[in-house]
Amino acid sequence: MCAQFLRDYSGLLILANVQPNVDYPAYVERIAILRNKYQNQIAIKMGLEFGMQTHTIEQFETLYGRYPFDFIILSVHQVEDKEFWTQDFQRGRTQKEYNERYYEEILNLVKGYQHYSVLGHLDLIVRYDEMGVYPFSDIKPYVEAILREVIRNGKGIEVNTSSYRYGLTDTTPSRDILRLYKELGGRIITLGSDSHKPDHLGAYMEETKELLKSIGFDSFCTYDKMQPVFHEL
Repeated sequence: MCAQFLRDYSGLLILANVQPNVDYPAYVERIAILRNKYQNQIAIKMGLEFGMQTHTIEQFETLYGRYPFDFIILSVHQVEDKEFWTQDFQRGRTQKEYNERYYEEILNLVKGYQHYSVLGHLDLIVRYDEMGVYPFSDIKPYVEAILREVIRNGKGIEVNTSSYRYGLTDTTPSRDILRLYKELGGRIITLGSDSHKPDHLGAYMEETKELLKSIGFDSFCTYDKMQPVFHEL
């Protein structure tokens, strides 16, 4: 089995949060050891998820410059240093306000940062929205602006199969977002299972491939040295 993304297949990916308790040199050394050990059996790539905010761009730019990455997921898990899962970000805001602020942050990031491969779980806020799913028509202008910037810069988006695990009513990102990405000319799509346990690895990949084909996509991507490699669905 090809270990295309450590996030999905090896369980070794350390999520980047630029905290001092993350031992990046040890991670890089471990990758080198495994590549040498399994060089004729497994294609091991080195990647991280950059969970960023606009005010942390400089820190991640420094991190990116230190190591020869194959793949970087750009994602947003908090805004203004306030977490979504604790409701700290949503508290005190209307559903309209926190949804718009979330997508505004992502738009500013993709305009201000370029050293990434794909934009991860674009509508993550849905997972933590206790008010229900906010109408796509109301966020479409933000999402379209984000996707146009992603496409213009030669980047892609991730389909995150954890939506099945979390029991969401739609995919992550939603089918509406995937269709819009296709309509805008987007081609670069990766598949990620967002694994937190061994039994999550590679989950729901075939179902996701079928979904993408039904929307009109004919390929998905893996990455090598930060360049997309296309594979037929």
